[in-house]
Amino acid sequence: MTTGGESFVEDQLRASNALLRALTQAQADFIRGSEARGILDRLLTVVLELTGSTSGVIGELLTSNGAPPSLRLLASLPREEADTTWELPVRQDAPEQAPSDLRTLVGAVVSTGAPVLSGVPGAEHTFLGLPLESEGERVGLVGLAQRPGGYDTGLLDFLQPFLDACGGLLAGGRNERRRRLAEQEMRQTQEASAERVRLLAERLRLVLESMQDGLWDLDMTTGQLFANRAWLGMLGYAEGELEQSQTTWARLCHPDDVANGERLVQEHLKGAIPLVENEQRLRRKDGGWSWVLTRARVVARDEQGRPLRMVGTNVDITVQKRNEERLRSLIRTLPDLVLRQRADGTYLDYHAAKPEDLAVPPERIIGSNMRQTPFPASLIDKMFMHLGRAIREGTLEVFDYALELPNGREYFEARIRRSGPDEAVSIIRNITERKLFEQRLLQQEEELRRHRDSLEELVRNRSEKLLKATIELEEQQAQLIQTEKLASLGQMAAGVAHEINNPVSYVMSNLGTLDQYVSSLIPLLQLLRELVANPGSASAELLERLGELWKQEDVDYLLTDMPELVEESLVGARRVKEIAQSLRTFAREDTGEPQLVDVNTELASTLKLVWNELKYKCEVKRDFGPLPPVSCHPTQIGQVFSNLLINASHAIETRGEIRIRTRQEGSEVVVEIADTGKGMSQETLSKLFTPFFTTKPRGQGTGLGLSVSYGIIAKHKGRIDVQSQPGQGSTFTIRLPAAQR
Repeated sequence: MTTGGESFVEDQLRASNALLRALTQAQADFIRGSEARGILDRLLTVVLELTGSTSGVIGELLTSNGAPPSLRLLASLPREEADTTWELPVRQDAPEQAPSDLRTLVGAVVSTGAPVLSGVPGAEHTFLGLPLESEGERVGLVGLAQRPGGYDTGLLDFLQPFLDACGGLLAGGRNERRRRLAEQEMRQTQEASAERVRLLAERLRLVLESMQDGLWDLDMTTGQLFANRAWLGMLGYAEGELEQSQTTWARLCHPDDVANGERLVQEHLKGAIPLVENEQRLRRKDGGWSWVLTRARVVARDEQGRPLRMVGTNVDITVQKRNEERLRSLIRTLPDLVLRQRADGTYLDYHAAKPEDLAVPPERIIGSNMRQTPFPASLIDKMFMHLGRAIREGTLEVFDYALELPNGREYFEARIRRSGPDEAVSIIRNITERKLFEQRLLQQEEELRRHRDSLEELVRNRSEKLLKATIELEEQQAQLIQTEKLASLGQMAAGVAHEINNPVSYVMSNLGTLDQYVSSLIPLLQLLRELVANPGSASAELLERLGELWKQEDVDYLLTDMPELVEESLVGARRVKEIAQSLRTFAREDTGEPQLVDVNTELASTLKLVWNELKYKCEVKRDFGPLPPVSCHPTQIGQVFSNLLINASHAIETRGEIRIRTRQEGSEVVVEIADTGKGMSQETLSKLFTPFFTTKPRGQGTGLGLSVSYGIIAKHKGRIDVQSQPGQGSTFTIRLPAAQR
């Protein structure tokens, strides 16, 4: 199967080969003396096509003392930009803004002295600026713009041969101008001919040395070979280590490649092919082999047409060959049928793990057309439709089809991807087993669906029964809680009665005393009424009787004692009212809706209710901290506090202490109720919250108090923990979530 990575490698190889061919042609044209401007214009066109850019420039950097640098455009697309010079003021710091056009891009490259990439993929403007150098000197600039996918650093390696070639051409152009100037001077001094030869030799030397590809010039009459350092360097040799001759070259060629190379040369000499283009292996200095792409042509003949001189290039393609071999190895491992064909349906190449999968004999498939296959016409039309779309639009075309074969009906999947301007690669996979599996899977899914429907009906019935049982259980649980609550209320009844009896007793006593006081004051009040009714007829006898009665009933004492009796009676009445309110709060019916409750208030109310259980043998110490409200059922929370306080008092055998502490920890309200009682063993702790478990004598406890309390706290999404050791008392810790504000 061809993957995205493999297609990328193929595209890279084709692009590299296209660029190398263009560079080789440019080098040959330059050697033949073509104008640098035309060569650069053709190279720019190729690079724009290979990178997908829409515009670009190649220019020579001009500098002079005391003047800002400028760029003389040698090649430009669009072409109307050519034959102009851009003034480029140099900045000492890096540009602050991204380039907006090619002119500012070139200025940025001059300022930084390094490649400039601008614009992410999908941006409105994308630029790539690259300096051109030759022998350490910056000679020019290349600017590319508007690549749809943006530019990345990977393009730098790909474009390096192009940059080297352009740098060499610009350097050669500069040397050419220098040569012309020198030629003019030589003509003035009558030494023009000798100087021209020297400059031509220098020009050739500079061009050859500036190229990274191997360049060679063969004198076909003497067999003398001139090669640049890159030609020797790619084989690991330095200058002077090899005799430069045609014989040496023949000795370096792999024996299996000699015949093909000689055949191509002979065909070129006869005019059958315009150019020798041969991939061959050359032995390196270390004994290994390098794959080299050789391109050459005859550039000089004598008057009889005999070849005198052949010029060519060598490019190291070892890496490409290795990648191609890896790709071929990968394809050979595929169990699928792989076909490469043109848009007209002609088969160009194929790979078949099983030759019997081919519709035509293997020896006839190359060059045949898809129209010649024994497929149904409708299937062929479908294949052509997907083939054309894949080549035109670059999409991955995937479709299934079925064929009636001698062994029965079989299914296939075709995947088509463009592999060139007018060709595509198709991968055909037999998916019969997958189709049969899908059919079996559909049958199983249908059967599972029927089973699922049956199970859902069964679950629905059981869920209804479970819901009914749950409702009954909740009702029973509510009854159980109410029963425990009534049991607790019964336990507190005697204590509450005793608590109420004390204030009621002294209220009754005070009322009896007040009744006597009122009886003593009535005669005095009657005399006062007569005196008030007849103030003018007051006699000394009446006043005397009034004074005697005042002393006899000791009215001064009564007036002093009566307010105290009333105040004591009011205190007793308020005490009774508080106990009644606490009892009412404890016994109130739960509304079913949570309420915002102050836990400190609930604790204080519960303490009043159970005080008779505590006061005779417990000293209660409170440490109430500020608390946020808690969303809860106050009746249930009060029942928990009541159970824990009564249990704490029962755990104290003679005299002890109960400590109640409240605080806030994060988002939780914490209540600690600790006693100094007899404590509990680990065995008792393990069963403490088990329903009907009690440590009290038979008949004194139901064993539901702590179990119900645990359930209430859990229902409120809280926790209740206990720590206890025999003889060291117990501490119950309740944690409830604070209400969200």
